[in-house]
Amino acid sequence: MQEWKGQDEELVYKVYGPPMRTQELRDGRKLVAYDFQSSGAEQPVYCSINFELKDSTVMSAKYDGNLSAVQRNIKGPNGAKLVD
Repeated sequence: MQEWKGQDEELVYKVYGPPMRTQELRDGRKLVAYDFQSSGAEQPVYCSINFELKDSTVMSAKYDGNLSAVQRNIKGPNGAKLVD
């Protein structure tokens, strides 16, 4: 996810589409989140991808969730999967 640092906010939307959740903070930062969930064989699989933006630039990008969900949903700035 380090590849996202310094990228333009518009690229996030181009690769992931409209965010599921956003929050504007008083200090000017914006938090943008994408949530993915599907049924697994034994348990639901879940992944959350979170971007911290300031002045329309990605400051940080993180993910959390089940490995299989992460593998299906994490993408780099070029749109390619980051985890195989």
